Amino acid sequence: MALAHAQHALHHDDLTATLNRRGFRRACDLLPTAGPHVVLSCAMVDLDDFKLINDTYGHPVGDAALTHFSAMLRAQLRPQDTVARLGGDEFAVLLADTRGGDAVRILSRVQDELQRNPCGALPAQLSLIFSAGVAERLDHEPLACALARADNALLEAKRRGKGRLVRCPASGFITNAVAPDDLRT
Repeated sequence: MALAHAQHALHHDDLTATLNRRGFRRACDLLPTAGPHVVLSCAMVDLDDFKLINDTYGHPVGDAALTHFSAMLRAQLRPQDTVARLGGDEFAVLLADTRGGDAVRILSRVQDELQRNPCGALPAQLSLIFSAGVAERLDHEPLACALARADNALLEAKRRGKGRLVRCPASGFITNAVAPDDLRT
C-alpha cells in the first residue's frame, strides 16, 4: 500500500489531482503508436490572467481556482482522456478517439461550465477563463510533434485574446481562432 501511494504521488499533482509532468510523460509513452486507425487530439491549456489572481487575491485563492478549473475540466472528459498539470496554470489534455473539431467543442463546453459554475473563491465580478491550442495527431506523427503544434496554437490563441480556442490544422499553419461565442451558431 505504501508503494502504491508513493507511485501515485510520483505521477500526480497533489493540488489538482491530475497527472503531473512526469505522469504525463509516462501516459504519453503508454499511448498506442500513431497509425491510420489511431485518432487522438491534444490540447495545451492556459488560464488567462492567472498571475493577476495570485497577485491580487493571494496564492490560496489561486490554488482554489486551479482546483476548481481542473475539476471542471475532468468532469467534461471521459475516463480514457488524459489531463495533466504541467506547471503553474498550464495543463495538457489528450483526447482519445477524438478529432480536432470535436476537441474544440469539448473545450468550449468546459468554458461554458466555468461560466455556469464559477469558482467560489473568486470575487463575483472575476470569471475564470482559459485559452487553448488544439491539434489532432496526424497518421504516423510522433505525439511530441502534435503537442508542439498544440502549443503553437495556444501561443496564437493568447496572441488573439482571452478565452480563445485555436485549432492547428494538419499543415501546421494556423488559419483560424475561435472564441467561445463563435461555436454557438
